Amino acid sequence: MFYGLDWQLIYLAAAGAVGVLLLLLIIYIGILTHRMGKLKEKYEFFMQDETGKSVEAKLHEDVARLHDLQDSLELIHKTQKDIMAVQNHCFRKIGFVKYNAFDNIGNNLSFAFTVLDGKNDGFCLSSVYGRNESRIFAKPIVDGKCLYGMSEEEKESLDNALQYTGTLDTVQKD
Repeated sequence: MFYGLDWQLIYLAAAGAVGVLLLLLIIYIGILTHRMGKLKEKYEFFMQDETGKSVEAKLHEDVARLHDLQDSLELIHKTQKDIMAVQNHCFRKIGFVKYNAFDNIGNNLSFAFTVLDGKNDGFCLSSVYGRNESRIFAKPIVDGKCLYGMSEEEKESLDNALQYTGTLDTVQKD
């Protein structure tokens, strides 16, 4: 069937076709290498910040900062918890009422002053002013209740302290 064919010529033609194909592939590889180089340049340009530092390095620094901030935040929360625990034992609620203890004395010189901590423990200090003498009384407050009898002004001062929101409003009785 293939009688009379010059096999040498066929091999030469096949080798030539393979050579041309190889040459085309080498040219195509060169084109792809050139395109890859341009793409790499664009990638490197894109992956730099304004100072020329790579975005990866910048992200690495930012993540390290976030970890540091996380540690700082945990320390702040722990400190805040400690402060809140101490604050419950500090006086922070105030009630104050000025009044006239006697009808013939003016200017509201008598007062009831209540100071409580975060657990509503504290004291009520009251001063009764008279023309000839002045007396001061202190009564303990435990869990928002006085262990002794209280005057109306002292009760009002205690109620003011229990409802204290941070601003002191002086109540004067006429």
